[in-house]
Amino acid sequence: MQIYKIEDVREFMAILFLKENFDKFCVGTMEIKTFVSISVKGNLLTEWLTEEEKEIYRSREYVPWKLLRPLAFSMIKGEQTPQMLRIQFVHYMNNGDCGGIRIQYENNELHCISSYTPVNFTLDKGSEQIWDDQCSEFFHKNGIVSTRA
Repeated sequence: MQIYKIEDVREFMAILFLKENFDKFCVGTMEIKTFVSISVKGNLLTEWLTEEEKEIYRSREYVPWKLLRPLAFSMIKGEQTPQMLRIQFVHYMNNGDCGGIRIQYENNELHCISSYTPVNFTLDKGSEQIWDDQCSEFFHKNGIVSTRA
């Protein structure tokens, strides 16, 4: 697990909500506080999808950010920034392990926290370290300036 402090909140939010950079991730949960509190459980309800979307997303447990991003953006856009925003991104590995990135904006600070859950219990932290390195590389590749907290 690594905690990254995002230096340019405005630029990060533009990448998150206006670009496709995070579209490969799925959303486990999302919480937003504006003038109301909004909580989203990201479980994908396939009966809502078109037949084409069902074929594309049938193996997903959680909703892809690509589908949720426009709705999430519509909830926060406006004159004021949200009081709080939390998004738990999920990425399933080919071996069944699960990597995660939690986006957390609160008190005018933005942090990203990486997490890793192996499908089978192990004391070996090698895969977790690889995921943390991939998260750092993802931020760097996408022009997200961060420092490890």
